[in-house]
Amino acid sequence: MKADNKIKKNLTHPFAMLFIGLMAFTNPVNAQDGEAAFKQNCGVCHRIGGGKLIGPDLLGVTTKRSEDWLMKWTKSSTALINSGDADAKAMFEEYNKLVMPDQALADADLKSIFAFIASKSSTEPQVASTDTTKKAVVADASNNATPDIIEMGKNIFIGSYALANGGPACISCHNVNYKDVLSGGLLAKDLTSVYSRLGGDAGLIGILGAPPFPAMTQSYKEKPLTEKEIAALTAFFNKIDKDKANQIVASSDPLLTGGVAGLCGILIMIFIIWFSRKKHTVKKAIYNRQLKSTN
Repeated sequence: MKADNKIKKNLTHPFAMLFIGLMAFTNPVNAQDGEAAFKQNCGVCHRIGGGKLIGPDLLGVTTKRSEDWLMKWTKSSTALINSGDADAKAMFEEYNKLVMPDQALADADLKSIFAFIASKSSTEPQVASTDTTKKAVVADASNNATPDIIEMGKNIFIGSYALANGGPACISCHNVNYKDVLSGGLLAKDLTSVYSRLGGDAGLIGILGAPPFPAMTQSYKEKPLTEKEIAALTAFFNKIDKDKANQIVASSDPLLTGGVAGLCGILIMIFIIWFSRKKHTVKKAIYNRQLKSTN
């Protein structure tokens, strides 16, 4: 009994509890679980040792930021930026004010992702050169795109090209300021300079292949873009981003103008119908005739 009590006492010692906590955090099972979660939720925008993609390289991030800060940033970067956090604001500015989507993940899942990042940071720092080379090779694709591929990307954007899996056209939510392209929707960010903003081919291919934004995720979940369609869109965005001379800001939005004109037409029709309506009932007319006949 005394031996058991001694063991229990040792286990409740502050240093013993700290050791147990560290062992739990570095448990390889957490890192293994975190790998799948990282690939599903983070891999589109981030690399570990591969250099910047859409977001920063996460190599060593668990030693640069506290777990509490990482939790807040991952759950809602916007909230952390709005709180006035200096590091969050600096990162927001560095990455062209591109908002990181909020991640609705449980704390346990986030901790497993952080554990995976920590394990990769200590074992594979050499990935950077290999990944950078791959990124450079991928970048040549849209730079060497033919006019037909670029035109296909334009048609996909405006909706005149039927997507293989039946997904929606980009223009329904997005806009680009470019000649011969109608003004698009205002529900999402303008895509005129999206090619450079997302880091070129690698960033766009990642976003279009596995959209991390809630609205896009829902729209293309069952109707993903094909590799050919992604390549064409990437080539189109590359073209309009670099062709500054033909980036034209429309003086008026034709969709908005058409909507207002249509509304005015409907209101005029309602007014005409209302003005020419029968102002009295049939019984009223009959009653008046009867009055005249009696007089």
